[in-house]
Parts: sequence; C-alpha cells; structure tokens
Amino acid sequence: MPKSSKNTSSGSYHRELGALKPYFARYWPAYALGLFFLILTDFGQIVIPRIVGAAVDIIATQPNAKVVGQRMLWVVGLALLVALGRYGWRNFIIGSARRIENDLRRDYYNKLTTLGPSFYGQHKVGDLMARATNDLHSIRMATGMALIALVDGVFMSLVIILALFINYGSLAILLILPLPLITAMALFLGKLIGPIFKKVQERFARISEHVQETLAGIRVIKSFAKEERSLQSFGTINTEYGKANMEMVRFWGMLFPAMSFIAGLSTLSLLFFGGRNVIDGRLSPGEFVTALAYLGMLLWPAMGAGWVVNMMQRGAASMKRINEVLRQEPTITDAPQASNTPPKGSIQFKNTSYRYPLVPERATEETTKNQRSSSSKLAQDSLPPRILQDVNFTVEQGENFGILGPTGSGKSTLMKLIPRLLDPPENSLLIGQEDIRTLRRNALRRSIAMVPQDIFLFSETIRENILFSKPQATSEELEQAVDAAGLRADLPFFPQGLETQVGEKGVTLSGGQKQRIAIARALIANPEILLLDDALSAVDAETEERILENIFTLRTGRTTVMVSHRVSALARCQRSVVLEEGRITATGTHEELLKNSPFYANVARLQSLEEGMDHA
Repeated sequence: MPKSSKNTSSGSYHRELGALKPYFARYWPAYALGLFFLILTDFGQIVIPRIVGAAVDIIATQPNAKVVGQRMLWVVGLALLVALGRYGWRNFIIGSARRIENDLRRDYYNKLTTLGPSFYGQHKVGDLMARATNDLHSIRMATGMALIALVDGVFMSLVIILALFINYGSLAILLILPLPLITAMALFLGKLIGPIFKKVQERFARISEHVQETLAGIRVIKSFAKEERSLQSFGTINTEYGKANMEMVRFWGMLFPAMSFIAGLSTLSLLFFGGRNVIDGRLSPGEFVTALAYLGMLLWPAMGAGWVVNMMQRGAASMKRINEVLRQEPTITDAPQASNTPPKGSIQFKNTSYRYPLVPERATEETTKNQRSSSSKLAQDSLPPRILQDVNFTVEQGENFGILGPTGSGKSTLMKLIPRLLDPPENSLLIGQEDIRTLRRNALRRSIAMVPQDIFLFSETIRENILFSKPQATSEELEQAVDAAGLRADLPFFPQGLETQVGEKGVTLSGGQKQRIAIARALIANPEILLLDDALSAVDAETEERILENIFTLRTGRTTVMVSHRVSALARCQRSVVLEEGRITATGTHEELLKNSPFYANVARLQSLEEGMDHA
C-alpha cells in the first residue's frame, strides 16, 4: 500500500508540472539558446583545469615564463568565454522562467475574475494571495534554477567522469566511488521534502488569511478591545509557521552535512592514492592538480541532485495549488451563440426558482448517498433549500419598481439574478423577451448598474471611484451624478473635495457617504436598468426621499428596481412586490399593497408609529 501511494504521489507531481508544457512551448527558443550558453560555460570550466595542470607541469619540470604566460592568457580567454556563457544562460533561462511566472500570474488572475461567488465562498483571500506570491516563486525556481542544475550536473558529470577514466584509469574508480552515495541520498531524502514544503505553504497561507482578515476588520477588533486576543491568535499561527520552517531547516541541516562528509571521502582518496602516485612518478603534479579540480567540480552535481529534487518537489506542490484554481470551471458562462446586443425592454420573472449550489465536499457526499438510494424523496431532501420559489412578476420598461420583504426572504438573490451574478434557470428570466442566458454577460451587464448592500470602494480618490463605471465621462456628467446622489453637501467636509483619498474599502467614510458615492458611480453610467439593493439604508428617511426624487427625475424613461425596508421609499415607486420566504405574496401600487398585503401594511404602520415618536 505505501508503495502504491508513493507512485501515485510521483505521478501526481509529473501531472501537475505537465501543466507547464504550453508555457515551455511558448519560450522554447529562449530555453534552447540558454542551454547552448550553459553547455558553453561548462565546456570552458572543464578545459581550464587541464590548462592549469599543464602550466603546473611546466613550472615543476622545465620552468618557462613565456609558455606559462601563454597558458594564463588561454585561461583568461576561457574565463571570458565562461562569463559570456553565464550571462547568456542567466538571461535566456532565468529570463524565460520569469516570463513563465508572469504568464502564470496573469492567467491565474484572469481565472479569478471569471469565477463566481460560490468559489470565493470556499476560498479565503489570504490563501489566494499566498498562491499568487510564494507558490509562483517556487514554480519559477523549478522552471529556472532546477533546470539549470539538472542539465549542468548531467553534462559536467558525464564529461568529467569520462575524462577521469581516460586519463587516470583505475584511480578514477576510487575517486568517484563515494559520489553515487551522495546522489542516492539526495534523491531519496529529497523526495521527502514535498510534504514538508506543502505544510510550510499551508502555514504561510494561514498567516496571510489571518493578517488580511485582521486588517479588514481592525475597527471591529478595536471597538471590542480584542487586540490582545488577535495578537495571541497571530502568535499561534506564526509559531506553527515557524515550526514548519524549522522542520524543513532540520531536514536540510541533516542532509547537506552528511553529503559533505561523503564528498570529503573522495578528496581523501585523491590525497592518499593520488599523492602516492605523484611520489612514485606515475602521476605528474599537474595531473594531480587537474584531478583535484575535476573532483571539486563533481561534488556539485552529486550534491545538486538533492537540490534539484527539492526545487522540483516544491514546484510541483506549488503548481498543484495553482492548478486547483486554474482548473476551476466558471459556473456562469456565455452560450456559444450568445448575442452581444445590450437588451432593452421589460424584465420578466417566469416561475423563477433558485437554490444555492452545494459546496464540493457536501455535494460529493450527498451524490454518493443518492446513488446508493433508490428513493427520489431522499434525493430531493438532500438538496439545499430553495431561496426563491416560482417567482412571477414583470417590471415594465421605464418603470420604478420596488421590492419589500423580511430579512432572508431572497431579495438580494433576486437582484443578483438580473445581471447574472447568479445564474437563473433557463427561460425563467427575460429582458425584452430575450432569455438573459442567451446574452453575453458583458452585453447584459453594460445595460445594468447595481448598487449592492455591501458597498465596495477602491483605494483611490472619490472622483476615481465615481468615474470607475465611465472613465470617459465629462465634468458635467460627473457633477450631475454627484448632485443626484446627494453627495454635494458632503464635499466641503472632505479635505480635498472629490480628490480626497477614501482609504482602503472606504475606511475614512461613513456608511451613508459610501452609499452615495456608489450611487453616483452607478448613475454616471446612465444604465438602461438600475438596481438598488437597499442602497440607502445608511441615510435618514428625509435624505433618502430627496435622493430618490433626484434619481427618478434623472432616469425618466429608464427602469429602476429598488429593494428597500422603508415603505415611504416604496410609495414613490409605481408598483412593488412583497417577497416572503422566497415567494411573491402581493403585487401592486402602494395603496393596493396597504389593502392586500398584511406584511406591507404592518411594516407601514410600525414605521408610521416610529416617525410619530421621533417627531414627538
């Protein structure tokens, strides 16, 4: 069983690194040039000891300064050749490895932009960032230095061993006898580095996750005076990371001294047996010097085998983590013949139902259960509950439409279906008589702007955040959006007006200011459909009424769908629906809903009482 496991692990590493083939194919001419310069470098390094050895013999037997000087000039020339070769292989091989890293990072980022909410619900930002930094660095080392060490070691080993046997005969056997032990030890122990390195990467990912969450929630931590607790949590994770690194350090701390000791046996053999041959006259001093230089060159390939295995194991482990993301299939895709025309017209929900997908672990477990059971009821019960159930209503083109419902009734899910942030069932959501699944996502989303409950602002100026949806907007359009969103009154309180930096995620702004900036960002795009998902919850009722009046006036003839908990805001809409437990329970005007919807009427009554108490 263990043997099978090892084979599977080895096959897994080859499979993971096999994903790099398209990248190698892209840069193979550069790699080929780099290998040429690498071999040129090795050739120069191998020839230099022979010239030095010949010079030593000349000095020892018939001293001739002119001849020795010529040999030294040859050494200088070869040294320049080696320097040129090293520049070449570093430029072409290391450069190509960095280009592969760059391409992988681009593809990784592109993949992240195509994945949906379910993926980000299962992966933490810190872990994804660790993959984009530490893991890509390990892959670069595997595609650069590991390849260099492998080719360098194989070429030099073969040539030097051949030269030793040709020139030194049986003595060569004694010299290289300990070296296979070094290689065997490096290869055997090198395979153990994969699991250890994986543990290091996972611990690093946990540190990244913790720091990211801490910085994002620093205000919450401070408000509850939990700095000490946060520090203790970080200390625990940091200690685990340190222990994992120390485990790897201890591993290599044991490996390299052991290999160095074995390598010393080869030098000892040369000193003993080679020295006796020099004394007996069977070996010249120059030949002894040459053999000593060659033996020193052989130690690196023998010891470097472990380094190569180490880097390849690290690269394979990291490539596996990158492949886990690259192999993810987007849950929302365009149909092959999808239309690229932005839609116009009414929004129709036709028996629309939606349930969030199972996470992969649970899905696998439930699928297995269902396969073992012949009961259709069991299969149905294993599915997650429906958030929306047979929703039917139409928002006419140019209509201001409202949605009211208790928390958890499915309002945000309903809004996310319209721009296909979530994927509705086929033919269950139409815009202008076209199923939105037959439209390209970019075309669909170009005609829609959405202000969600959770406002996100970039770490830029207020102006840049507003212009994000339409960078080419004129100054008049910008001023109009600022006025309509009710942001004008706040500008004097910003240190640099519209040029004020908002800080990461808008940390320097109040909730109401962030909402109004987001509304201005949506309005400046002048979309055919505007979706407001409780986008004014952080402003007072009077400000909300003023902003809604501005929006509805500015957007005459265009569709606006608004989720709100304030009946006073919904009263401004031409029609509204009441959504309860994923079902539409009432539809109509404000007056009709007061008569026909107990929930709507009760909310209106409670809010009226609250307003009366506030005025009192």
